[in-house]
Amino acid sequence: MRLIFFLLIATLGLYSCNNDLTTIGQDLINNGNHIEVQTTLLKETGTIKIDSFITSSGRYGSAITEMFMGRYKDQYSGVTTASPCFQIVPVSQPSINFRYLLDSVTFHFKVGKNIWGDTTETATPQTLSLYRLARLPEFRTDQNDYFYNRYSIPWGDKLATVSFIPKRMIMNQVYFKLEKDTLTEGMFAMMQNDDPIFRPNSNSEISYYKFINYFKGLAIQSGKDNNCLLSLEMIPDSLYMRFHYHNADQKYTYDLKLLSQRNEYQYFNVKNIPSEKYGFEALTEQTKEVKFTEHDMAIVQGLSGYMVKMVLPEPDVQSTYKTVVKAEIEIKPRVWASPEVAYPSTISVYYTNKINEIKGVAYNSTNNPITGRYVKTENNEEDRYIFDITDYYQTISRYSDSKDVRQLLLTIPNLTSSFNRMIIKDVPVLRVYYASYKD
Repeated sequence: MRLIFFLLIATLGLYSCNNDLTTIGQDLINNGNHIEVQTTLLKETGTIKIDSFITSSGRYGSAITEMFMGRYKDQYSGVTTASPCFQIVPVSQPSINFRYLLDSVTFHFKVGKNIWGDTTETATPQTLSLYRLARLPEFRTDQNDYFYNRYSIPWGDKLATVSFIPKRMIMNQVYFKLEKDTLTEGMFAMMQNDDPIFRPNSNSEISYYKFINYFKGLAIQSGKDNNCLLSLEMIPDSLYMRFHYHNADQKYTYDLKLLSQRNEYQYFNVKNIPSEKYGFEALTEQTKEVKFTEHDMAIVQGLSGYMVKMVLPEPDVQSTYKTVVKAEIEIKPRVWASPEVAYPSTISVYYTNKINEIKGVAYNSTNNPITGRYVKTENNEEDRYIFDITDYYQTISRYSDSKDVRQLLLTIPNLTSSFNRMIIKDVPVLRVYYASYKD
């Protein structure tokens, strides 16, 4: 059950006429004689885990601008590790005289804007290792030439290791230093010999395809004691291998930079080992669910694949003179003063079925998908997410068999590019305002 999010932005949800809650039914709501408010605890709430999701752009998709690397562990979501895989190519045909001598080879990377984990002064040093790929990743036509989070990385030889404290000022100066060995000295000699792998090929969609065929690519692996997930900028000026060399007292550099011409071989692998404390080790398939009532907890989190499933009760509109004028879901999250993992500002909603397939975006109206918005309060314990589902619930009330559309999945909006999470601490609440009309 693979998740293809760019397909879900199509208007697949249920919808009805637009409903502005600032005005609709306000006269009725102000008139207590005609309004009935039903508050229901959504006890059919639990955590599921999606099987897999796309982590590449495919052959013809837009370039990926951010990948992820590192490892994070806690009692809620368990252990999540991420490893990026990518290719570098010459930026130009080198012209290096035989008199020039190789000094060193370095690999440079830039951590993106997102960091999840302990970044205090006493934070654990993070260790990353740079590997050369053993082979180019292999496309599978049955997967439309996409790579998914579970696709393994063809690890080859380790080239370098670096350790650092995860502070922005420090990370901006961190790089890998490769050994002068058979590989690096051999590549430098090929540059001096004008080897064909360093010549552009006008007959290929990728100018330096011969180099890619030779070098294969690179991947970054996290140390086993790391406790941070880091975003990695995927642009040529932020990800490159640099050869440092000299002639007499003159120093020079030559770069191999991130391939930007075609991105189909670039992807990142994400693995999650669930926490046993809350029973999530039982989520071996997407069809499985751990009920909120088992541990008084449910979780939504990006990258690790956790979603929350809830089932809405049938609207109580059997009477001809009864209608829904307002409906909302309230969720109270667990809140920390200084969270290591940020809370999402909004939560996305999809409708699903009994086997937890993602069927489509849940819409209130044609261009108005349902979202949960974070409401901050002076007392953190009262912070909440509020979901306006009025139109959606009105539509459900007109269906004789609404079981599937009453089953919802909650996730963060950017599940494949963020580690943000919401941990539900109390049973979610549904409030429905019914207007009763008399003969």
